[in-house]
Amino acid sequence: MAQNHVTGTLRRFSWLLLVVLLMPTMAWGAEFSAQMIVKDGHKVFPGKIYACDGKMRQEFVDERGETVTIVRPDKKVVWIFMPPHRTYLEMPLAPRLPGQFIQIPPQAIHKRLVGHDLIAGYATDKYQVSVPEGRRIEIQDYWVAPKLGVPIKMECRARHFSLEYKDIKVGKVPDSLFELPKGAHKTTTPEGFDRAVRK
Repeated sequence: MAQNHVTGTLRRFSWLLLVVLLMPTMAWGAEFSAQMIVKDGHKVFPGKIYACDGKMRQEFVDERGETVTIVRPDKKVVWIFMPPHRTYLEMPLAPRLPGQFIQIPPQAIHKRLVGHDLIAGYATDKYQVSVPEGRRIEIQDYWVAPKLGVPIKMECRARHFSLEYKDIKVGKVPDSLFELPKGAHKTTTPEGFDRAVRK
């Protein structure tokens, strides 16, 4: 219940905040950075993704500004940081993560391999996935890059929505990217975070 309340608050300041579920069998072992492109209808929003030994950082910009999401499995926390306000919210690490981290939802009721494509210079396996969404079933496509061990593209044609990693660079990612900046102010409640964002 608390997790749903946090997600609802975050959606108020970032209407495009997509909640994507982690798949336990996916290992974010690869160390890489990439540009992130979110397309929602005719709107395009840029971002960036960093990954290293299970730690992840997402920098996302939408109509309301920039949001940084840092996932720290070693500390069992997720930090959601708003750079313009120097304010962050700390959440316990759970299977449900806020942000544009592409993962095949574990609640998918059907997954089948439908092809192979070259995406961003990587050979990928394309999977068609059936995901329960309320009383209906939504069809989503995922392109998984075996070399990286993660999906690098997701598309839902019914919603005219897609998310893709581009300009992928495999190599050392600075540890500092997975830390909060000095001087960041912590709020302990979603309401406090929401108030800081609206100032």
